[in-house]
This record gives sequence, structure tokens and C-alpha cells, in this order.
Amino acid sequence: MLIRMLRAISLSVALLAGGLLPAFTQTTFQGEGGKVRVLSFPSGNDYPFWLISKLALDKKYGFELENIAIQPGGAVMTAFRSGATEGGLMNWLEVARARTNGDQVSAVVPFLEMPNVWIVPKSSAAKDMAGLKGMKIGTYNRFSPEWILFLATARDKAGYDPKVDSTVQEAGPGLLRGLLDQKQIEAGFIFYNLAMPMVATGEYRLLFSSRELLEQGGLSKATMLTSVAFRDEYIKSNPKNVKAFVLAYQEAVEYMRKNDNIWGEMLGRQSINDPAVVKLMRDWTREVTMDQFSADPMADTKKLFDKLYAVGGKEALGIDALPEGIFNTSVGK
Repeated sequence: MLIRMLRAISLSVALLAGGLLPAFTQTTFQGEGGKVRVLSFPSGNDYPFWLISKLALDKKYGFELENIAIQPGGAVMTAFRSGATEGGLMNWLEVARARTNGDQVSAVVPFLEMPNVWIVPKSSAAKDMAGLKGMKIGTYNRFSPEWILFLATARDKAGYDPKVDSTVQEAGPGLLRGLLDQKQIEAGFIFYNLAMPMVATGEYRLLFSSRELLEQGGLSKATMLTSVAFRDEYIKSNPKNVKAFVLAYQEAVEYMRKNDNIWGEMLGRQSINDPAVVKLMRDWTREVTMDQFSADPMADTKKLFDKLYAVGGKEALGIDALPEGIFNTSVGK
């Protein structure tokens, strides 16, 4: 009996040395190693990026994530152009504009559907989009697809041109709350993770969401807004690191979907501690967070682009057509 056991052990060692054991003994996919710098928005949803570090998923896949906090806007493109980052959050329109201008960046994994919302004080007379006419309104970005979708829907469905019939104030996501609290604006288009706690106080209410506007326009509410984009140069020089990042990101999103307990700690970083608000945030975030491209993301995006262009043209979108190469769907395969 002892001799048979020793022979079995010897055979296992030999198989391991020869790489012939079953798949479960094989190592996890590994990147080239080193730091991978990725931009995310601390005032927005940075949860998968935080989880990658929290769960050491970067170490698991053979790289070191450096999650760089940045505000949305021009600073993001500046970081890409200067080589200060390998990747970061960019909406599809930003990627399209960049490629049209000769900046070689590509979306390698989707991040969010259109997640954000309009809120008004609870006492506001506005009951729908048309009710915003004549008001002072605020937005986090006048060049985002969500904002242009609002302009298009307002003109098409409500007979209301916000650029003419309202006073528009652009401000950072965090500043919008201050402007609302100080009554300097009467309605705000704001990041959902900032809006939900405000609504939970009872002082504000949701007016409508971008996802509702998509449905009103006959488009899927699951249409992608934001991606994680990488410089094409880095994709070519470090393809394994980019794939390793995508794998770590996808595992982090899966963890978010399945584990309720992590949400208290994750949202606590933003001082969101009320269990009711945590649940609200958890459920909304799970619904809008993406980890896989659709079968044809370019075709889906073009439907939205065409709709927005028909209303706003190049003045609103900054480009006349979608360039090739916006989506690099091969990285995640």
C-alpha cells in the first residue's frame, strides 16, 4: 500500500514538471508586469477600480494598478496626450473626438450605461422635462453624450430648447450640489451617486434619468456611455497588461454583483452610510455597470450618434462622423 502511494506521488510530480496536469493547476493569465496607470473619477463611480486594489486582483493578474483620481473634462485628454496615463475613463464621444483629432486611444472595456439623473428640490414646480423651461439649470458637462441627449429630447419631445429657454450653469459634479443647496440653480443634471443621497434626505426628488430619455427616443436603455480607454501605443507595447487589466476589471464587477457586504465599506469612502441609501446605490450601480461590449458596439453607438447629430450637428458633438477604431473589442477576448 505504501509503495503504491509513493508511486502515485512520484507520478504527480512528473506530470507537474511536464505540464500535463489538468487545467486547474495552470497559472492565471499574467500581464507583462509593472505599473498600469488608470484614471478614474472619485466624484463618480470608481468602485471597480477600488475593488481591483482592495482584492489584489492586479497582483493576481500580474501587474500593479495605479488608480489616479481625476475630474472629468479636459484634464483627462491632457493626461493621455502627455503619456501621464496608460488608460482611463472616457465616454465614447470623447474617444471619437480624440481619434478624429489624431489622438490614438481606444475603448477596451465598457464601464457604464447612461447612469445619471436630473434632480430638483422637493418643492419644485417642475413635474417633467418641459417644467425646466425658464429655470436656471446645472450640468456637470455640456459636451457629454448624456447632455446632448437631453437637448435632443427636450427639443423633440417637449418643444423646449434648453440653450435658449433656460440659463445653463456648468460646474464640477461636487459643486452642483452646493449650487442647488444655495438655490443658485433650480435643477441639476448630476452624477447618480451624488444625487441618490440627496434624494434620500427628502429635500430633493428625481425628475428623470438619461436611461428614460434613451427609451423615449426608441433606443436601448443599456446603451453604453463610458468606457475604459487605453493609448493604442500602450496596447501594442503591453498587450498582456491591457488584457490583464480587463480581466481584473471584469472580476471586480462580478464581485460587486454578487457580494452585498462589500458595499458598506465601498460607499463609506464617500460618507454614504445610511443602509437605505447603500441599498439604493448598490442596486442602481449594479444595473448600470457593464463589463462586456455588446455584439456590435459601433453599430449601437452609431444609432445614438445619428440621433444626436440630427439635432445638434457638429456644433454639439464636435465631429461630423464616427471614426474607425473607437472600440478595441479584441482585448477582452
